[in-house]
Parts: sequence; C-alpha cells; structure tokens
Amino acid sequence: MADDMPEPLEDLEYWFLRRVARAVEAGEVSVDLLTELQAGIEGAGEGPQKELYALGVKEVAERVEIPQERAEAMLAALQVHPPMIRELVMRLILELWLADERMKYRHREPPT
Repeated sequence: MADDMPEPLEDLEYWFLRRVARAVEAGEVSVDLLTELQAGIEGAGEGPQKELYALGVKEVAERVEIPQERAEAMLAALQVHPPMIRELVMRLILELWLADERMKYRHREPPT
C-alpha cells in the first residue's frame, strides 16, 4: 500500500476523502458515505481538522464504550502533542473507522 502514504503537503481532509473514494470505487462502502463526508467537511467551515479530531475521538470512544468525559480528556491530551503526532493519530483513527464502515457495508441487509 505504498500509494496510501500521504503526500508531504496533503491535508488530512483531502487524504481521508481520497481513501473513502477509493473504497467507494472498490465497492467496499456506499457512495452515500462519501457524499455525507464531503458535505460534513465543507460544512465544518474554519478549522475542520479540529472537528475531525473531535469526531474521531468521539467515534472511537463510543465504539469502545468510553464515557464522553474520558473522550474529551483524550482529545485534550492529543491537542498538546505536536501537529505531526496529532495527524498520525487521526489517520490511524480514521483508518480504523473506515475499516469498520467497510465491515458494516459488507454485512448490511440487502435492499428489498
């Protein structure tokens, strides 16, 4: 997966949308997921990475059943690290989220 390595100046949002677009092209997730993500990122306005960090931490916390207060503390702890570390952690979280979305899509109920 060498082509999955980020370009030096590629921002998190672009990288993530590209990863989801590849999953859509491969038939691994619904195109609706990509559309929703694009709208969410565009609607985030200023500072979308900060919102993606918060959403990513919240998503992981919900999936592993960590209380919201603990998730907020995790986000605060993440914010004190250098930007490069925060971005690497977010990329890992987003990859895990996308893997989960792929699994849910594979196991969805067939349309009637």
